[in-house]
Amino acid sequence: MSEKPLLLSSAKSGVLVTKKTSEHILVYVMAAIGLFVVLVGLLDVSTRASRAVENSNIGFTAFAPAVTLFNASSTDSFFGTPRASAAPLIPTNLKIPSIGLNASVEQVGKKDDGSMGTPQKFEDVAWYSLGSKPGEPGNAVIDGHVNNALTKAGVFQHLSSVKLGDMIIVSDSSGHALNYKVTDIEEYPADTAPAASIFATTGPSQVVLITCDGDWVPADKTFSARLVVFARLQ
Repeated sequence: MSEKPLLLSSAKSGVLVTKKTSEHILVYVMAAIGLFVVLVGLLDVSTRASRAVENSNIGFTAFAPAVTLFNASSTDSFFGTPRASAAPLIPTNLKIPSIGLNASVEQVGKKDDGSMGTPQKFEDVAWYSLGSKPGEPGNAVIDGHVNNALTKAGVFQHLSSVKLGDMIIVSDSSGHALNYKVTDIEEYPADTAPAASIFATTGPSQVVLITCDGDWVPADKTFSARLVVFARLQ
């Protein structure tokens, strides 16, 4: 077909349209109708696809700025592959997209004084392996250093910037992940933190993050408060 516009001779001269020309017009009209039907179908498919993305539970758009910190090329590479069910897992990785945190998880138990152990590395977090696993009823408790009271930053240096509704993603060594949403943020004096509720092994499946806060107390070699973030399984 010529790329030039098609003009009927009668449009310029006023000559009556011949039968052959009328047939051409009919062909063009039918082709235009067919093209219109195709375009309507494509618009319907596009609309359905758009709605499917908007209804996704991943919420990738909200975390896009933080995701770029890890040079992630897709949602799966950052969030991991969510389990079809909330089967318990042994955590090996913790991510908090809103503050750009991506940390390895160590396993700890109790110290000699009966308190929860802390991670050996400042860039790691530690899961209390004597309590609940992520995905089980109760609280999977994970702690981390805020700093060393001098200049060395800890993994939870920016935990205080986490807000209600932020997502926390816990995954295991095979890449399967569980997604949690922050539901409560509390600060307690170091000596009066409610251990029974923080380390609960019953109730809804939650991840509880703990780090130091407040002022450094040289005599006690610790901070005066504890920041505790509660997040519920989605």
